[in-house]
Amino acid sequence: MATRSGDRNPDIPIEEEGAPSHGVKRERGHSEAGNEATVDIDPDEPSKKKVGAPASSMCPMSPTSSSLTSIATEPMGHHTNLPMGYGTMLPLGGRMQLMNSVTQPRVNIAGSNNLVIIGSDVQSTGSVPRAASSFPGGVRSQHSASLEVVQERVRSQHSASLEELKQKLNHHLKIKYSRLTKQVQPIPFLKDKHSIDKVFTEVGINYMPAGDDTTWQKLESHHDIPTGTIGQSRVQIIEGDAGYGKSMMSLRMVHDWCTCDSRSPLNNVDILIRLNLRQLGGSKSIYEAIVKCLLPLDSSIKESDVEQLLRDEDIRTLVLFDAYDEYPDKDEEGNFVSRILEENLLQHVKVILTTRSSCIPEGCDRLTAGRIKLTGFDDHAREEYVRGVVTGGDEEATKKIVTQFNTNSILADICQSPLFSVIYAHSAHKAELKLDFGSVTEFFGYLMHCFHDHEDNKPQTKATAEEQAKFQEFRDNHDELDKLSYGALSANNQQQTWDKDKFVTEVGEEFYKRHIDIGILVAEEVMNRNYPKQPNPYKTEVRFFHKLSCEWYAAHHLVKRLRSLPSSVPENLVDLMNPSDLQHVYRFACGLDPIVTPRVLDLLKQKKDCDSLAVLCALEQKDKAGDVLDTVRDLVSRDVLISGDHSRLLQRTTIELVQRACQHEIPVPCLRLENCFKRFDVTNSGIVLESDFRLANMKTVRVLHTKHWYTDGEITRDELLGLLQTCEGLTKLR
Repeated sequence: MATRSGDRNPDIPIEEEGAPSHGVKRERGHSEAGNEATVDIDPDEPSKKKVGAPASSMCPMSPTSSSLTSIATEPMGHHTNLPMGYGTMLPLGGRMQLMNSVTQPRVNIAGSNNLVIIGSDVQSTGSVPRAASSFPGGVRSQHSASLEVVQERVRSQHSASLEELKQKLNHHLKIKYSRLTKQVQPIPFLKDKHSIDKVFTEVGINYMPAGDDTTWQKLESHHDIPTGTIGQSRVQIIEGDAGYGKSMMSLRMVHDWCTCDSRSPLNNVDILIRLNLRQLGGSKSIYEAIVKCLLPLDSSIKESDVEQLLRDEDIRTLVLFDAYDEYPDKDEEGNFVSRILEENLLQHVKVILTTRSSCIPEGCDRLTAGRIKLTGFDDHAREEYVRGVVTGGDEEATKKIVTQFNTNSILADICQSPLFSVIYAHSAHKAELKLDFGSVTEFFGYLMHCFHDHEDNKPQTKATAEEQAKFQEFRDNHDELDKLSYGALSANNQQQTWDKDKFVTEVGEEFYKRHIDIGILVAEEVMNRNYPKQPNPYKTEVRFFHKLSCEWYAAHHLVKRLRSLPSSVPENLVDLMNPSDLQHVYRFACGLDPIVTPRVLDLLKQKKDCDSLAVLCALEQKDKAGDVLDTVRDLVSRDVLISGDHSRLLQRTTIELVQRACQHEIPVPCLRLENCFKRFDVTNSGIVLESDFRLANMKTVRVLHTKHWYTDGEITRDELLGLLQTCEGLTKLR
């Protein structure tokens, strides 16, 4: 059983075996890391200290009754404080502690007879008369010098043992991280595993330094995240939508640190801790989480050792919290993650946290935390991934896949998400065919079928006719999984994980095993929040391979609910499932069943700032223009916004919404352009945005509200004339 810091280890003898009772005594000191410091003192000849101390004229001690028995650490708070600088004569059996809890090791000296001690911060267990602090001339200075040597020796031993402990921890961490970074699986149903350095591709990265709540600036690489202006912030938040590569980026950072990548500023980090917060429900401290989740079962490193290292301000530590939006305890007051973020714990430790944009921790405002937003793949990044990972450098195959992205605007927008882009590229290359999708719903439906089809087509897993019929039933009917998914996302504290035994009870053993085999579901070992009430500190939980899968099945249940409701939709239904965090649930619902689209849009009207999402939902029924014309009229009746902060997909759909309204002579009272203007196209009478999208033939737009046309704010006569030709019905430009 681990002993508390300061408790003497009973396995370490006070005297060396065979040492003479009146001769040299071997004194053992324990640093907090558990290593020993020894000092040899001959009580008859103090000048023969083996630590190299100068001769001391200490008060004489009888060799038959005196022994200096131990030098060991002792916690503060148990003794009477004496004034700084006092030397004290200990009475019989007294103990004295010399310590500074931050800057130096703590030395405890105990003796059976009176002993003179000089120190800077002295604490004693005995009651010491003030007169006892009198010393003969010269004793104080000589003994002080001797004791300083002892202190320095123990301090040196302490530093060495701390360094040894740090090296041991890093050894364990790098073994753990190496396994994680070499088993990256871009597409679950393909089962192919790669090293992170082979599959990682830089995505678009924008950042907003702490103290700035208006301006996003572009970063060139993930190597820039912990440095420069952003590096001045103790906490940095990496945010992005589902599938935009947050966890992949955190793994790449870990890989850079483990391999000492010369381009990475993480080379300056002594200890890097990466914790997947999804697995830490019930964990009471970061030290417990590190020991239980990152260290091997037979490691000798204890929680107190980890605490000692992380509390040391001379050790440069970076903690990387991944998937805060899936942290089970994020809404529990006083959880250790919140305490660290709010600087109530480990104030000197730097923190990087990944989360969805809709789930920023409350304790991290823009004045104290740097914000990093992942914006997805552009054309160059997509082509780089296809060439480097999918086709292995085959230029003809690369061109074939890239051309499909470039000739299908909807596909290109959908595949701005790295997850969707990777899935499409691998699937198109394997199938050697052109895949065409008109909406996100069509694309994700295809993805779900890929999971099933890929497993069914494996020769080694060829199913019997009876098994095939059962698998088809699982593919078509998943009501229980739909219900569980909906319940998980509509709870106040979203939880997309389930206890394995309870989950199997709900969906059935065969259904569970099938979805584990094909990769839609994943089983993983996590900390047991009921330990030690339950005997096992770990338990198995079930989750989807990605949160978007949970939204897919939840959308099926939402469709059933909306179909079963009367014409009016309950106002509280939208509050149960936050649209800003779960936009794909609503988009999938509209794509799955056009009948419920008007009801979904009614739901979104009840929620503030959901106009943009309503546009995306309406256009999931792209081929049914007549069915959504009333919706278009309603959406453009309010201010229509196109912002530089919007995704390419949202910009494109908003432009399409405006142009559809103009095509059908529907008035657009006000169109707002914010931080997205690039130039006027005088030749073709249009407005070109930074995304290279064009606005043209906007004949029913009445008011054009602009922000940041040019840095000098000037517009030429030709540009103004071209604008008036583009917006024939324009009455005001502001």
